[in-house]
Amino acid sequence: MGMAKYLGKRFIQSIIAVFGITIIVFIVLNIAGDPVKLMLPDTASYQEIEEMRQKMGYNDPLIVQYLRFLGNALRGDFGTSYKYNEPALQIVLERIPATVTLAVSSMMIALVIGIPAGMISAVKRNSITDTVIRSLALLGQCVPAFWLGIMMMLLFAVKLKWLPTSGFDTWSSLLMPSLTLGVFTAATITRMLRSSMIEILGKEYIDVAKAKGLGRYVIIIKHAFKNALSSVMTVIGLQFSSLLGGAVITETVFAWPGIGRLLVQSIENSDFMVVEIIVIFMAFAIVIINFIVDILYCLINPRIKLQ
Repeated sequence: MGMAKYLGKRFIQSIIAVFGITIIVFIVLNIAGDPVKLMLPDTASYQEIEEMRQKMGYNDPLIVQYLRFLGNALRGDFGTSYKYNEPALQIVLERIPATVTLAVSSMMIALVIGIPAGMISAVKRNSITDTVIRSLALLGQCVPAFWLGIMMMLLFAVKLKWLPTSGFDTWSSLLMPSLTLGVFTAATITRMLRSSMIEILGKEYIDVAKAKGLGRYVIIIKHAFKNALSSVMTVIGLQFSSLLGGAVITETVFAWPGIGRLLVQSIENSDFMVVEIIVIFMAFAIVIINFIVDILYCLINPRIKLQ
C-alpha cells in the first residue's frame, strides 16, 4: 500500500472518529441535565420553561437537534455560555494558548530527560546506573501529579519563595506545572525507550554492524535509537495529546488558566456549552496528533507504506 493511500485511509478514519465523538458528546450532555432550567431563574413557571424549550428547539427529536448542533458547529457556533453569557467558543479559545504553552513546555522537559535516560539505561543494562534510572522512572510514574504539584508548591513557593504559587503572570509561573506534568511523561518515555532499545540491541543486524567495525556511537544512535524511536513515538504522541487536551488536575492545583481548569469549573457550573467544546477539542487534538504520528511513522520507517 502506497504512502498516499495509507495516509488517506488514516485520514478518513480520523474524520469518522471525530464525527462519532460529536454524537457521543451530544447524547451524553443531553441526558446530563436540562439546559433550559439553568438559563431561567428558579422561580420560572412550567409554562415559561416550556416556551423556552420550544423557542430553542429542545422539544424537537434528538436527530433534528443533533443535525442542527452539527450544522452550527461547522459554522463555529456552539451557543452561549450560561455562566459567562458570552459565546462559548470564544471562552475556550481564550484558554487554549495557556494549555498549549504548558503542554509544549512539559513535553520538552520530558524529552530532554526521558530520551537520554532511556538510552543510557539500555546501553548500561543491569548496571547500577540502570537500576537507579529504572527506580526513578518507576517512581515518576507512581507519584500522583496532584501530590507532586502540591509538594513542589510548598517547597519552591511557600518555603523557599523562589517561584509564584499559581497563575500565569510571569514565565516563572510555568516551571512548576511543567515539571509536574513532565515528570510522568519523562518516566514513561524512559521505560518505553529502554525496553525498545534493549530488544533492538539483541538483534542479529546489530551483531553484524559490530562485526563490520562500526563505532559504538554509530550503532547506538543510527541503528538502535532510530529503530526504537518508531515505537516510542506512539507514547510521545499519546502523552502530548493528553497534555494538549488539558491537564485537568495540574491546571486546577496551580490555578493555570487553561482549558483543563475551565473544564472543571464548567462542570461545576453545569455550563454544558463550554464542556461540549472542550471535550470535542480534546478528542480532535488526540485524533490530529495520532494522524501526525502516522505521517512520522512513514517518514522514519518507509516499510510501513507496504502494510
